[in-house]
Amino acid sequence: MSNSNKNPADEMKDKIAAKAEQKSQMLYDFTKQGKGKWRIQNDVVMGGRSESQLKMTEENYALFSGRVSLENNGGFCSIHQTSEIEPFIIKEESDAFILNLKGDGKDYNFRIRTPKGRHSYASTFSTNNNGVWETITIPFKSMQATYRGEVVNVPNYNGENVVEMQLLIGNKKEENFEIFVQSIAVN
Repeated sequence: MSNSNKNPADEMKDKIAAKAEQKSQMLYDFTKQGKGKWRIQNDVVMGGRSESQLKMTEENYALFSGRVSLENNGGFCSIHQTSEIEPFIIKEESDAFILNLKGDGKDYNFRIRTPKGRHSYASTFSTNNNGVWETITIPFKSMQATYRGEVVNVPNYNGENVVEMQLLIGNKKEENFEIFVQSIAVN
């Protein structure tokens, strides 16, 4: 039985919001899960000199910051989480990753890896530098298969389960960066 005092337009808005919330699936929420098993992976694994850190703010947001260096053939900083034993299960009806973050005006790369193969799927996105939280939508079909940064001849990501998520900066230039991340979900 519905409340006869409630505006029918408000009831419709509530139903639409509830459907959107049902469709959305949280993969990782830093405000609730903290840093967890997320870790730094910079170009030092290949001899580079870039430096970064991942810290939790007082408001429980992840703060990924540092300096990308091109010295010694370097050029990237990243954070990633691997979950080989318990992959993130992606619902069949999902079609995009949703990142909630506050950027610094620079381009970043979001990557995921599935249980099938050594390649990742990646998509580059731009951030604003206006101090406002933004929602970045990355459609699955836009995520190209890559291996060590090079495109490989494999179809784009189609919604398979995920064993690794990575956020990377590597714009082929020396630069400082700072990005706050609240959550990663699929929709």
